Amino acid sequence: MSRASELMKLPGAVVAGVFSRKGILDDFEGPFPQAQAKLLMSLCASMTITMEMQGRLLADLAGAPGWDTCNGWTLWGPEMSLVTVCDSTCVVNLSETSFQEVISAMRTAAGVEA
Repeated sequence: MSRASELMKLPGAVVAGVFSRKGILDDFEGPFPQAQAKLLMSLCASMTITMEMQGRLLADLAGAPGWDTCNGWTLWGPEMSLVTVCDSTCVVNLSETSFQEVISAMRTAAGVEA
């Protein structure tokens, strides 16, 4: 079973996808058309790279290590949220999800230590 298929089993998951560092769609599950899925994965790759850069800058400015290991980010909306960990993303319904469960499962799937 693909990672996207596994992520779709998470509580509240609407769409799930895996992308490359260059923003190329590797795997996707959900009701979005292919063009929209590709755009979403490109956005997630770009944001992930930006967050990694911001973490490195914050670590340098604060003189505190730890900020430079960005493993993911979340964007909250009024009804849905976009959760991205490493190279995968899930769009989840806020009222149906457990962020602790979603992030934990995504970290495990991505091979990120807790």
